[in-house]
Amino acid sequence: MSETSPSNSEMLKRIASQCNNAAWDLIEKPDLTASERCALVRLAGAASHHWSEIGTAGNIAHADLLFAWALARAGAAAPSVDAAERALRYFTETPSKDWEKAFAHAAMAASLHCAGNPGGHRRHYSEAQELGSKLAPGDLKLFQAAFRNVPRL
Repeated sequence: MSETSPSNSEMLKRIASQCNNAAWDLIEKPDLTASERCALVRLAGAASHHWSEIGTAGNIAHADLLFAWALARAGAAAPSVDAAERALRYFTETPSKDWEKAFAHAAMAASLHCAGNPGGHRRHYSEAQELGSKLAPGDLKLFQAAFRNVPRL
């Protein structure tokens, strides 16, 4: 991590959050144009970069989750699976909330679908679906908005 002043750190945090939110808006869209897929990857990449500069391990794991999903939606299988593996490892090896685990499994399912791994996709899709069924209404609504765009086999 590089040294950042408090004011610079706050600016980077604000940029990372704005990019993160804009990227999730695109993830929740069922059909993306080519330019929207490019914007999604740019936004998720920018969020990931800034969180890696000023974020906690949890922020970075959330950024990996978002980046994996964005790359999967753009058809970039190998880097998508790589980012999804990092996120899933974090959320399964550290105390995490059910919604974080559900999103991590959903991102892995999307990544493995993109990579042409139907068995892995089914396993993570099923795990995401099971975790998602236990979420509180507010978390469930957010989860479903994104999960409905993970291809189902």
